[in-house]
Amino acid sequence: MKLKSEGGIELPKRKRNKDDGELDITPMIDITFLLLAFFVVSSKMDPQKDIPLPFASYGEAVSDQASVTLLVTVEENTDEYKIFLGKSDDNPVTSTDPEEQEEEISEFVDKQLSANPEKTTILIKAAGDVKTGTVEMCRRAIGNAELFQDRKIYVGVKEQQ
Repeated sequence: MKLKSEGGIELPKRKRNKDDGELDITPMIDITFLLLAFFVVSSKMDPQKDIPLPFASYGEAVSDQASVTLLVTVEENTDEYKIFLGKSDDNPVTSTDPEEQEEEISEFVDKQLSANPEKTTILIKAAGDVKTGTVEMCRRAIGNAELFQDRKIYVGVKEQQ
């Protein structure tokens, strides 16, 4: 069957190619995997995720008297944390730079352990809404202390009454 145009000229019927009905999606798949690889490589995991501290269901208590203690709290309505050297909140870490904070904590631990060699543990008392990255920074700082050696680090949890 031949088609006729307005001027009466017969137009040949267009021949169909077998491949016209299929779409090659290989380049689309390649681009998808390239984008996926890009976002995986360029994304950053959040080490500062909040976790609630659990109640202690078993285990042994750690004596406050035989421990060097750090107190970590979070300011209300903010994500800013405060680290206090000792059992009370009267000796805060003064620096805001994490590296300087680590140095200050290391110096405090060394000073406490040299003054009190009978102290065998280090206790980090962290509030329930303190982020894990902050506790990890304190643990690293304690590990950098020269006198730390074979002592154990404990992170405080709420004692079940």
